[in-house]
Amino acid sequence: MTQHKFYGNNKVFCRGRLISGPDIRSCAASVLMIAVPSTIWHIEVGMWYAERYTIVISAVIGLMQAASLVLLICTAFSDPGIMPRQKDFQEQYDAKTRTFRAKQPPRYFEVLVRGHPFKLKYCTTCNIYRPPRCVHCSVCENCIERFDHHCPWIGNCIGKRNYWLFYSFVSFTGAVNAAVLATSAAQLGLLTREIMNSDSEIGGGDALVKALGQEPLSATVVVYCTAIVWFTVGLCLYHNYLVCTNQTTYEQIKGAYSGDNNPFHRGAAGNCQDILCSRVRPRYFNPFTGKLLWPTSDPAFAPSNSPAAAPLARAAPPAGEAVADGPS
Repeated sequence: MTQHKFYGNNKVFCRGRLISGPDIRSCAASVLMIAVPSTIWHIEVGMWYAERYTIVISAVIGLMQAASLVLLICTAFSDPGIMPRQKDFQEQYDAKTRTFRAKQPPRYFEVLVRGHPFKLKYCTTCNIYRPPRCVHCSVCENCIERFDHHCPWIGNCIGKRNYWLFYSFVSFTGAVNAAVLATSAAQLGLLTREIMNSDSEIGGGDALVKALGQEPLSATVVVYCTAIVWFTVGLCLYHNYLVCTNQTTYEQIKGAYSGDNNPFHRGAAGNCQDILCSRVRPRYFNPFTGKLLWPTSDPAFAPSNSPAAAPLARAAPPAGEAVADGPS
């Protein structure tokens, strides 16, 4: 799998089909943190339940673990919603003045979203006006549409195009962690009871110690899962809250909306439909070739070679030059 680097710090593989952040190696660590305890669980706990009770427990948890790993990898190599860059403002032709830009466009550009004023900030790195909820990631060095956060565990940004993958990954991982912890602890409890039933003189504490000696790997899984279950399940509940209130992690931490001041809020059901069930739009461009695939509809931040920028043009620029985006 050859690697290609385009603007920003993101990396492109397989001729643009896969995109990752600059710290993709952290994803390998996350894969190991899921795969290693999962393998131990199947060898020590899953097989124990299959021999004594039913194979259904092992099969269901195995499918959940596989789904968690697949979703992790898909999220790590997905386009989060990278906005196409413009040329430097000095290289852009201004159709209004029929000259090339001599100075940077205004820092802010105000628009209304459902009656709420929004200031679109001009990104001096990407040379575009950031759409509402778009943030420039300091790690990837790209503007991300509906930016949620840059995940250090996955090594990629989480944005409009891959949030549903991230949410599914977090949900499956939290459920798997809780299920593995519960079944491993239950196995040790059942072994403790069997030891006590076989020897009426042994106490509960001594029986538990003996059970831990018989299944040391199960005890290790219990300790490991107990240490991280608060993080995985807590993260799952936190993102459930964000989805129901139609907020991003970035907005919630910054306190962007106070009270009922969120113009994107449509009620819990409507928010879930918008965020998790809406069709994922195609990419704006091919990151391997830079060719525009799906132009933006708003001329305020349309790329200069996009048809969406046409309404801004009052006169044709010189041959081979592009129409500038946004207000001058």
